Amino acid sequence: LKKLQQLSIGDGFELQNGFVLTKDKQNLLLFITPKLAANETDKNTLFISELEKIKTDLNAKFKGQVAMSYFGSTPVAVANATQIKADVRNTSIFATVTLILILAFFYKNISTPILIFIPSLFGALFALTVLYFFKGTISAISLGISSILLGETTDYSIYVLTHLRNKKDIKLLYKDISKPLMLCGITTAITFLCLFFIKSEALQDLGIFAALSVV
Repeated sequence: LKKLQQLSIGDGFELQNGFVLTKDKQNLLLFITPKLAANETDKNTLFISELEKIKTDLNAKFKGQVAMSYFGSTPVAVANATQIKADVRNTSIFATVTLILILAFFYKNISTPILIFIPSLFGALFALTVLYFFKGTISAISLGISSILLGETTDYSIYVLTHLRNKKDIKLLYKDISKPLMLCGITTAITFLCLFFIKSEALQDLGIFAALSVV
């Protein structure tokens, strides 16, 4: 109650038998102190799930008599993380399907777009593997932003296939385009690595993930 008074919101509450009630005695406040920090969203998701189950059961059992609700930094963080993960999934699916349709229309077949995406998939898997072994986690926000890399990395495959259609000699083709592609990949990776110096874990993860994916 003293903490509420310090925040200038304690005038509407009172103590009764050790419980914090509103002045009209219509609301009982219970305070929960989680063991984990609010940013531990993966582990807190289970906690919020159980809390939501208790709320649903209680509201159903005492419908019309008692209603339970909760709020705080932990449920907000979990809700944000859940929404971000859903957005990442939907954005990635939309970007992939759109690119496949555009490429299939351009090349007049479905097999070529699949071949174009193979290097991008290997690059993403390589980046995720490296981050998993060295960091253990990766920000969902950075994964969402990194969906734009689909357009960046597929450009290299399109460049190779376009030249391959004009030059039938594969050895001569790779001799001509290897250095330019390597230079483009390295300069792009260095550009993304600049994000590592920003004081934001999400942007740092994005920089490392993008650089590894491109290389």
